[in-house]
Amino acid sequence: MIKSNLLLATLLLAFQSSGQKLEINFNVIFKDKVIGKIVATEEKIGSEIIHDIKSQTDAKVMVFSVHVESDMKIKKGNGVMIEGIAYRTASRGAEDVHSSTKRVGSNKYERTRNGKQTLFTKGDITFCVADMYFREPTGISAIYSNMYAELLTLKSLGAGRYEVITPDKKNTIYSYKAGKLMQVEASTPLGQVISKRI
Repeated sequence: MIKSNLLLATLLLAFQSSGQKLEINFNVIFKDKVIGKIVATEEKIGSEIIHDIKSQTDAKVMVFSVHVESDMKIKKGNGVMIEGIAYRTASRGAEDVHSSTKRVGSNKYERTRNGKQTLFTKGDITFCVADMYFREPTGISAIYSNMYAELLTLKSLGAGRYEVITPDKKNTIYSYKAGKLMQVEASTPLGQVISKRI
């Protein structure tokens, strides 16, 4: 009996330390054609959560081929972001972003975006754009963007729809059903890009 309890306890500890992983996939659609995918993963290890949102798209606009890759990754402990990174690379080059944010004290973060370093002192970061892929932002009016390295306004549009307002007017609308993210509508210079949950 003691041996079986010890074995059960060992197995439970091994399972908990390996973490729990959830993966959600989206098709990225531009002008009624699937041009890429978004893979959103959530990994829980004890009191830590890691959210990783990777996207890859290829589209042809007139005579130009446009390839864009991006990654947003955050690590949270006890509900507070500890660190986050974001990058975006585009074959046309103008939209490239390299950004990082790291908690250096209570209510204090160091952030670097495209080589420019600043401090963020507006409080502990508890909700980020990456979190929106896993949780509906009910009752939240501002979220942190690792891509922009700043706090953005979040506007509820009703019926499970929320608009993230960006400094460069490339606003994005997130639509939820029963608390699950179903669709993301992003404004781009080339037109609207829609990501639909598979």
